[in-house]
Amino acid sequence: MYEVYALKYGERDTTACQFFYREASHAPITLHYFVWLILGGPHPILVDTGFLDDDAQARGIRNYITPAAAVERAGIKPADVPVSLITHLHYDHWAGHSLFPSAEFWIQREEVAFWTGRYGSMPAFRGSANVNALAGLVTLNYGNRIRIVDGDQDVLPGIRVHRVGGHTAGLQIVTVQTARGTVVLTSDASHFYRNVETRQPVQIITNLPEMLEAFETIHALAGAEKLIVAGHDPEVAGRFKTVEPGIIKIA
Repeated sequence: MYEVYALKYGERDTTACQFFYREASHAPITLHYFVWLILGGPHPILVDTGFLDDDAQARGIRNYITPAAAVERAGIKPADVPVSLITHLHYDHWAGHSLFPSAEFWIQREEVAFWTGRYGSMPAFRGSANVNALAGLVTLNYGNRIRIVDGDQDVLPGIRVHRVGGHTAGLQIVTVQTARGTVVLTSDASHFYRNVETRQPVQIITNLPEMLEAFETIHALAGAEKLIVAGHDPEVAGRFKTVEPGIIKIA
């Protein structure tokens, strides 16, 4: 059976009104930044790649370490990761791809089309982009290191990506079968548990109905065990087992 780990590599303070859809409160909230590691199969699988020092400095990230260092702390060499499932192409999920030189990156077709198309560069969206990292899509694709996925697809027996959209055009979430039940790695389909548990959207949206439908998909996939892993919530460390600082075993 697979094991799933959330690996924290940084954090940032913001306010509720900057984050939740139509939220008036200026109450402080903190985002934790994670990549997720799936072990127990024929090879490690990494979900997302985080970002590099340039984004950490520009965006005021505290307690930053490279996502590669976080993976090494969990006992895996970055060069030994052959597959990375990219939930979406925002800077904090894609801009660290160069840290994993052997990986093939699985990305939804609609996600690639959006960020290389008409709307990605517009002010409503470009704040979430690392342009140099997005430009790397072309080189990586011609190097046969991008696998463009169209909809739901099995990665390995017991690991599956599910296209939900909403937050971004081709956002995908990941399910993993473990001894404890089905783990649902929501990434930014639910930044915080408050999103999925109260059906309150985040304020960065490409398709609001799809975002709302994603909450229902997450609950359906999680089943009775409700092993839901929110994408940026500090509460992940409280709901699951912290093995050591920054390494949280989900199942």
